[in-house]
Formats: sequence, structure tokens, C-alpha cells
Amino acid sequence: MAEDNIVQKIKRWKPMSKRPIGRPKKRWEDEVLEDIKSINIRNWKKVAQNRDSWNKVDEQARTLYRLQRLMRGRRRRRRR
Repeated sequence: MAEDNIVQKIKRWKPMSKRPIGRPKKRWEDEVLEDIKSINIRNWKKVAQNRDSWNKVDEQARTLYRLQRLMRGRRRRRRR
């Protein structure tokens, strides 16, 4: 019976493939947390519980994203 137990099978399992070389890819959550840090939001979970304050944070993040896109576009134009 112990051999049929899924937990025992998982413990004994050996992966056949290797992980890709290099740094792991960023997750969506990593990007969001990085954005929250860039606009200096502390206790973001508490802020998110208040709809009005979270809407302000959302607008700051959107503005930041628009500015980054604008700056990338200007850099590309200068290089040409």
C-alpha cells in the first residue's frame, strides 16, 4: 500500500530533464512588486484594502508606465 501512495511516489521521483542555463525568468508578481517599490508604496496590502487610496496608486503606476514608454521612444529616436 505504501508503494501506491502518491506522496511516496513524489518523494522518489527523479526529474529527467535539466533546468535551462541562466537566470530564471521574472514572474508577473515580481514585476508588480518592483513597480510598487519604484513608486515608494509601503504596506501595499493595507493600501489595497482601501479602494480610494488604491485608485491613486493605480494612477501613479499608469503615469510611471507612460513616462517609461515615452522615454524609451525618445532614446530610440536619438540613436538613429
